[in-house]
Amino acid sequence: MATPSTRAWDITVNELLLGFWRFADGHYRRADGSPTNELPQFAQTFRLLRHLYGHTPANEFGPLALKAVREQMIAAGWSRKLINQRVGRIRRAFKWGVENELVPPAVLQALAAVGGLQAGRTAARETAPVEPANDAMVDATLPFLRPAVRTMVRVQRLTGMRPGEVCQLRPADLDTAGPVWKFTPAQYKTKHRGKARIVTIGPKAQAELAAFTPADPTDYFFSPRRVVADLHAERTAGRQTPLYRSHLARNRTVRKTKPARVPSAKYTVTSYGRAVGRACEKAFPLPAPLARRKGETESAWWTRLTEEQKQEVESWRQAPLAPEPTAARPRHAGAAAVRTRSGAGGARPQQGRRDPGVRRAGSDARHEGESGNGLMVAGNGDGGRVG
Repeated sequence: MATPSTRAWDITVNELLLGFWRFADGHYRRADGSPTNELPQFAQTFRLLRHLYGHTPANEFGPLALKAVREQMIAAGWSRKLINQRVGRIRRAFKWGVENELVPPAVLQALAAVGGLQAGRTAARETAPVEPANDAMVDATLPFLRPAVRTMVRVQRLTGMRPGEVCQLRPADLDTAGPVWKFTPAQYKTKHRGKARIVTIGPKAQAELAAFTPADPTDYFFSPRRVVADLHAERTAGRQTPLYRSHLARNRTVRKTKPARVPSAKYTVTSYGRAVGRACEKAFPLPAPLARRKGETESAWWTRLTEEQKQEVESWRQAPLAPEPTAARPRHAGAAAVRTRSGAGGARPQQGRRDPGVRRAGSDARHEGESGNGLMVAGNGDGGRVG
């Protein structure tokens, strides 16, 4: 049998990444079988690595090669924190290779010597933390949202749910025995670590949900399918001319029997964030030279802008009354309200936090899940106690 000292390490970086991808495609899955957000992160990271070093023997990929890949990430305009995360993902692939005796351990040890980029000591751009959306900002955006998405934002403000949690909210997952309901999400960020997650829903949030309660308790409160149906009904009701038989016949003729895109049963974090982003663009429009032109796609708009204009857009998105579109900010706003009244101890469990030394709620978009522990979990004064 070949020992690590005599084995012929002839696998290339491409072959290593292919093997790791097969592993990751099965490993990074939720309990319902859907892929987590890790897979697209790996895909974007590996695309650059394969372009530069795909045909290089994996045992020859060392610290200088890793730093060269990192320089390309900086040149691509990625932020410092994102670059550090993706360098870590490259190391994760090589760690898997060592675990499966595809790469000599010395390679991973060498890659571990490459330190992360430090703030103020690199050309990589810095990103501002995601701050809580103030009430004026949220209130100015709400009129530009469809009723369902508007209610999702309000429920987040009242309960402190994560975007993914409000998207998956179903009557079947609610314990409505008491005056304060308890919501146990089927999926949440740290379920794979064995942590529990309970969100309380007080009377105000219950009133918001009442108008969107589905007949089937296993259906979602907020469904794009129902939103589209309601939109069509609105347009029909708002017609200025009568709906003649000829109109109905033509609609049946032009309607696609198998459309390429059909509304889904529930919102995803991406589709929810996109809806919030469109509303933010309407509530806080960019100046004319920077704004998207009529009929212009987002990719064409971004390609048209100069680097200076792109920086102006980023600055605008981080201005106090011109928010960067993200569905996490109403959740942060709810935590800020609790923190104002109850201190950080009240905001931590509301956001699913555990450690008293955890960073200030609302300063970042990453949160840990935690079990109900008898503390206030409400976002804006609407929750109760768990346990």
